[in-house]
Amino acid sequence: EFKEKKLTFIDTPGHAAFNKMRERGAKVTDLIILVVAADDGVKPQTIESIRHIKAAGVPYVVAINKIDLPNTYPDVIKGELAQHDVLVVGFGGDVETIPLSAKTGEGVDTLLETIAVMAELNDYKADPTAPLKAVVIESSKDSQRGSLASVIVQQGTLKIRQDIYTDSAVGRIRALTNESGLSLMEVTPGSPAEIVGFSTVPAVGEIVYDAAAEYAQEEPEIEPESDETVEDGEEPVLDFDFLLEEREKLKLIIRADVTGTLEAITQTLDSESVEQMSAAVGPVTEQDIELAQTTGSVIIAFHQKVSNKIKNMAKESGVRIRSYDVIYHLIEDLQKQMLKLMEPTIDEVVTGEGEIIQIFEMKGDRIAGVRVKTGEIKKNDLLHLKRGEENVANPVVKLMMHGKEEIQSIKAKNEAGFTFRNRKLDFQVGDTIIAYHTEIDVDD
Repeated sequence: EFKEKKLTFIDTPGHAAFNKMRERGAKVTDLIILVVAADDGVKPQTIESIRHIKAAGVPYVVAINKIDLPNTYPDVIKGELAQHDVLVVGFGGDVETIPLSAKTGEGVDTLLETIAVMAELNDYKADPTAPLKAVVIESSKDSQRGSLASVIVQQGTLKIRQDIYTDSAVGRIRALTNESGLSLMEVTPGSPAEIVGFSTVPAVGEIVYDAAAEYAQEEPEIEPESDETVEDGEEPVLDFDFLLEEREKLKLIIRADVTGTLEAITQTLDSESVEQMSAAVGPVTEQDIELAQTTGSVIIAFHQKVSNKIKNMAKESGVRIRSYDVIYHLIEDLQKQMLKLMEPTIDEVVTGEGEIIQIFEMKGDRIAGVRVKTGEIKKNDLLHLKRGEENVANPVVKLMMHGKEEIQSIKAKNEAGFTFRNRKLDFQVGDTIIAYHTEIDVDD
């Protein structure tokens, strides 16, 4: 609230992977604040944001942040903006610039005052009695509350027990909460809310309609052709051209906290190098573990806590789950994983090697009798099961026995019985067991 008026802000991430989110933000807002860091100046994401602003035709101002830092020169940034057809006041144009510091608060009131004046000049109004239209800004799935959608009402009024729909989801509003988590009975234009009551997770960018209202037929929007040019310094899409006619793909199951982040991750992937077995919002499930085991996929969990039950199930199934909170780290690790597809042992140091010389059964378990030929094999080592030159599996040891004694490791010229966590593991006499560790652990 500012001078008894409410302002609703949509904050979009600056990382290159979130360009779709920035594009959506430009389309659904009345005013845009283009934030430029005083110590960085105009960056590729700034240029991309300028393109979205121009395409949307929305009024905007420029906020030059971090002026509290030493050796910053706002006029230099204004000159850089002019090179991209953003002409600010004092540099041949009428776009307002507000120097500010998010750290000290300097200039923030001036920014809010500028927004209020521009809103008054543009006479922004919306009818709370019109048929409902609310845009989905973000969506997710909660284990307790079900499908959730964060929206901003553009016209009409959201109400409890209202039947609603989007292009991909339907529901009845069971609960409405504001930005502070407080319960609401209704939401009027310009205000944000979280909706509980959709039967499935709606897609971001969709419009929420009132099922009981009538709407005039709208002309379909014609999407402009996207500009595929990557600016210097912009995070590239992972496009690995290995000059191979047929190559193995990295199989992924992706679980993210919200739809916008999921979209950012999936659009970063190159379909020539990565096969998405599944991508959805919500926690990692038992079904995900089963799918990963069947397909040989890696599970990516972004901003998702993985329960101990799921971790144990994954370990027993030989499935790898990689958890991330920062998208930069996720992209870097996927690049490393692609390198491993080119040369699977690129980062591996072999610590022991053994041969399966006998197979027998005990209490329903198949046991591999292994003779260690070189080095040492430990129970918790990373393992390859090889048949000739082919890597058959990456088994996980459940028990390692020497006679009736359970052991934790076995050295060269000794024998032991190996029981594996995956009871369906296909191993044969003559197969090789290789123990190794990685110099660059891409699975951390």
